[in-house]
Amino acid sequence: MKAKGLKDLLVRKFDKKLKDIIDEDLRILAEIKEYTIRSGGKRIRPILHYCLCKILGYKGEKYSDVGAIAELIHAASLLHDDVVDEAQTRRGMPSVPSKFGNKTSILAGDYLLACGIDHLNSLGSPDLMDLFTTVIKDLSVSELIQMEWEKNPKITLDIYNKVVYGKTASLFGAVSEAAGILAEVPKKTRKKLHEFGIRLGSLFQKQDDAIDYFQAGDQTGKIPLKDFRNGLYTYPILKLLEIADKNDKKLAHSLFAKEERNSDDDLVILSLLNRYNIRKSLNEEFVADVEGLLNFLKSYPESSEGALVEEQFRKLMEV
Repeated sequence: MKAKGLKDLLVRKFDKKLKDIIDEDLRILAEIKEYTIRSGGKRIRPILHYCLCKILGYKGEKYSDVGAIAELIHAASLLHDDVVDEAQTRRGMPSVPSKFGNKTSILAGDYLLACGIDHLNSLGSPDLMDLFTTVIKDLSVSELIQMEWEKNPKITLDIYNKVVYGKTASLFGAVSEAAGILAEVPKKTRKKLHEFGIRLGSLFQKQDDAIDYFQAGDQTGKIPLKDFRNGLYTYPILKLLEIADKNDKKLAHSLFAKEERNSDDDLVILSLLNRYNIRKSLNEEFVADVEGLLNFLKSYPESSEGALVEEQFRKLMEV
């Protein structure tokens, strides 16, 4: 089966599993369930988990359960994020807080987490339980760190990386290692799978940050310069501050110190990023990261699942 056909088939399968897992008695939960699944995005994490399961030779069906659990944790984190960030939209649609209210969004996120943990417990695997409960702890810690530092001019790349680890990379690491758990590979291999997922998750978040400055628009569903307008110090800006001269650093910080940023400010920050070739340097960094990830996959036999993962990796190479 070609990569696109396989991907579409998996999305439908995981969507069905999510509907089965999310049990609801209240009308509002039923409505949010449908809304969450309908706006669920590309199912990158469960598809990665499935592909790694197949690459490792796993023949069972629990990949659909584990993948859906990962997606529930991810969806719950987005519901909470949108409240914290006061986001009005999510993937081009009204966000759950804007549609249902902040209190409902927080409680719905908690409910999705509870559904995920309940289903995880039913799988009877202490290793999987340990893995995903650690992810939930990582998410909570990283959110607190982000709230403390995201608009602080003293934020460093080290602090940024801690946030990225908890918010994004930890779950990628979990779905990767979970494939090894299902396939019953040695612990040494499980550790390598976890490291692979962490590297991928970190790259995914950094590339997503870069899109905000260099690619956002109709094709991506992201509002251009949204992070900048919100005063967030994300990866492209931290890389700029790392190499800019004293005056340009001062200029960049002055933009972020403003109560609100406007279209004139957009031009200034884009000019600074261009002056220091940030887009080019990020492209080079992302290409190198993807090549490293592909080298890991090359240690396994070629397969349609490996081709699908490789196709997704290629999309992370440029911004």
